[in-house]
Amino acid sequence: MTAIGGFFPLELPGDGAPYHKHALALATGRACLRRILECVGPSRVWTPFYVCDAVLPAIRHTGASVEFYAIDAALDPVLPAGQPSEGDAVIYVNYFGIKKATASEVARAAAGRAIIDDTQAFFQTGYPPAYSFNSARKFFGVPDGGYAFGDGLDRAPVRTSGPVHYEHLVTALMGDRALAFDQYRRSEECMTHEPVAMSGLSRRLLSGVDYASVRRTRVANFNRLHARLGARNRLTIPDGGADAGPYCYPLLAAAPVSFERFWARELFVPRLWPEVATRSGPAAFEWERELAACLLPLPIDQRYGAADMDRVADIVGEVLKW
Repeated sequence: MTAIGGFFPLELPGDGAPYHKHALALATGRACLRRILECVGPSRVWTPFYVCDAVLPAIRHTGASVEFYAIDAALDPVLPAGQPSEGDAVIYVNYFGIKKATASEVARAAAGRAIIDDTQAFFQTGYPPAYSFNSARKFFGVPDGGYAFGDGLDRAPVRTSGPVHYEHLVTALMGDRALAFDQYRRSEECMTHEPVAMSGLSRRLLSGVDYASVRRTRVANFNRLHARLGARNRLTIPDGGADAGPYCYPLLAAAPVSFERFWARELFVPRLWPEVATRSGPAAFEWERELAACLLPLPIDQRYGAADMDRVADIVGEVLKW
């Protein structure tokens, strides 16, 4: 029974349907991955070497071993012949949200043993009969949230959401970016691969998003940066790659660049998976280590428009001396 009266909670707009209506809503992408692995039950998981460290504990928690594989210059998988074998699963990352075609091919080829990491491709809605998962936090101002797709994921119970860290969202809204970033880092440290439910706060916030507008803005911003920077980008951008509403514009520089030089100009380019550059493993993964050192994931999200993208391109030109 719902109580009546008392003080008002935070006033939030809308209470519409979620974008992903038929997915399992959990707290994080890594929690989604763990639930998928618990369902699939592989003894070994093939994962690209160019991947965030956060996926590895979720794999190892299930008792599966980790095998790394390479990707080529087009970010396509290069698996050893005959792999994955019986009892294995294979993870492929839809890099930057621009590799839908490859993700779909991996899903088709490996079927129920394929797991597509769509954490950089929120708008993808699954690849039956393969499994996939995404992350709401990489695309929207929410404290937690990710969606898992695939058969059987809801057969085991999901623990209700625990404490939610949202202070950084409110602080950023109030204009104190330095404090908000410090709070954000603390909230990230609390993220877990435990398969707990998405918080009610995130569900409500996501129900009020104009998803069509967000997607259009991301596509337009991506294409504007590509028009300005594509001729000098060492990374090949597939035709139509931006159409799905990507995470960022991935610019591959000729050499490692000091991120502080961008931050000093108030262009906050994130360091994407720097741990790959120093991760132990075969020396054969030189390309992946180069990506970790030289790739600039330029912001293209829904907060910005054409003038902002022109400023981004101008700053990149200044820093890289183009």
